[in-house]
Amino acid sequence: MLLEVTGLETRYGLSQALYGVEFAVGASEVVSLLGRNGMGKTTTIHSVMGVVPSFAGSVRFEGREIRGWPSFRVARLGLGLVPEGRQIFPNLTVRENLVATAGAGAGERRWTLENVLEMFPELVARMDIMGNLLSGGEQQMLAIGRALLTNPTLLILDEATEGLAPLIRDKIWACLHRIKQSGQSILVVDKNIRDLVKIADRHYILEKGRIVWSGDGEALTANRRELDRYLGV
Repeated sequence: MLLEVTGLETRYGLSQALYGVEFAVGASEVVSLLGRNGMGKTTTIHSVMGVVPSFAGSVRFEGREIRGWPSFRVARLGLGLVPEGRQIFPNLTVRENLVATAGAGAGERRWTLENVLEMFPELVARMDIMGNLLSGGEQQMLAIGRALLTNPTLLILDEATEGLAPLIRDKIWACLHRIKQSGQSILVVDKNIRDLVKIADRHYILEKGRIVWSGDGEALTANRRELDRYLGV
């Protein structure tokens, strides 16, 4: 497995947020983390990335234990994050956002500025515009492009299409399909089950900081009781 998380436990002060979380992502595989708001999805991602310190468990990436590493070392190892809320650099231009961390990852150099702009042609005319002047959809394209340009071994997207207009969401999902076809490994958090089952090979459901279900897309869509119980759909 590319990423193996076992027994992961994380606290915020005295409040425990994760209880023995376990999941894995294989090479060239797309895996989703599902769950209602506040169930621990972002905390799990931040714990893997070293943004939030965990106090127990194991995070192994390409066979190397990385739990406890600072986030910059994790990123350099080849994990590229598209964070919730996008968090682009507001006072840098689109071009500067894209090239600021380009080539910093450890993965194969499959992503260049040219093919990122070919995937997101909407950004071409905006290259000299400051990031804070972009629409929400353009900012999400920019955030994905910025992460791809680090040439990550594993691309992680937290709330990939949250808050976007339907047409923009469709555009993002189409791009994620293309990214998957390139052989890119992806871990994705999103609430859109219909689109996730089309792209993800396996799914994990989080409930109150614990993994309570895992399986493939066919099993997920066939089990309405689990969807109703844990996802509220």
